[in-house]
Amino acid sequence: MIKFLMKTFETFPSESNFENWEVFNHDIYLKNTEDKKKEIRRASCLVRYDIEKNKKFSWMENYFLRNLNPLLLKDKTLLDLGSFTGGRLTAWFENYKLKKVYGLDINPIFKIAADEFATEKKINAEFKTGVGEKLPYEDNSFDFVVSTDTFEHVQDLEITMNECFRVLKPNGMLLAVFPQFLQPFESHLNFVTKLPCIHWFFNSKKISKKYYEIMKERGESAKWYNGEKYNLEKWEKLPTLNGTSIRKFEKILKNNNWSNIKWIKKPILSDGRRAKNFFFKLLSLLFYPFVFIKYFDELFMGRICVICKK
Repeated sequence: MIKFLMKTFETFPSESNFENWEVFNHDIYLKNTEDKKKEIRRASCLVRYDIEKNKKFSWMENYFLRNLNPLLLKDKTLLDLGSFTGGRLTAWFENYKLKKVYGLDINPIFKIAADEFATEKKINAEFKTGVGEKLPYEDNSFDFVVSTDTFEHVQDLEITMNECFRVLKPNGMLLAVFPQFLQPFESHLNFVTKLPCIHWFFNSKKISKKYYEIMKERGESAKWYNGEKYNLEKWEKLPTLNGTSIRKFEKILKNNNWSNIKWIKKPILSDGRRAKNFFFKLLSLLFYPFVFIKYFDELFMGRICVICKK
């Protein structure tokens, strides 16, 4: 039944979508010339750079700076936890006149791309490879730690939050946004299916098993995104990865010493590509009151989004 439903709404990723990090596993990258590889890395940077430069669709503007004075960022240091290829962070440096920016992500290719792009844009930036559970920085290093659509991927979110607290300066701020477990559209199964709400009705382990079965059935054509190279099947807890719900995240916040916690509550369908559709805009308005009602928020709030102060 699970497999049948997934295949009824089957999808396939595009090797020309440079927003997907898996593109770096495709022959279009691996078997190309060095000049072409650099061109692909730059294209990956530009995807998120262009979004942030257009403030209408900027994550920083739409999630955080409606609740925070942009001038607070001027001449400050900022760590982007989950910086990918650095495009978003580069735009933030330019937009808000930051003193220095730092980026951390898990894949060494991301660092290569980010370093190249930062050099091209002549910004004061430093990128490293690492994980959120063990940040390679000294205590009290940053004025801001920002994380966008990353916390759902980490192995242990509570340890990662502790690490963010540790590396922030006194009165420093954490700005975090990521999809929460029960919302219907962020199951992280989009390479195989666009079926919403599947994790409401079926066990996550069973869904994951069928997900990888479909991947394997696709054979060589799916090799660049099926996760074998990184053994993703062994650690990616599909769907919705580490399964952090709103209630679970509230408990994590209580276990830390964060102060002045501000929740930014936006309904499903109110951000990203769906927000451009008139019908989805209308639905998001109808859903809006439910994001302020406990337990209903788990179904109708698109992403967990908080601003926390150390």
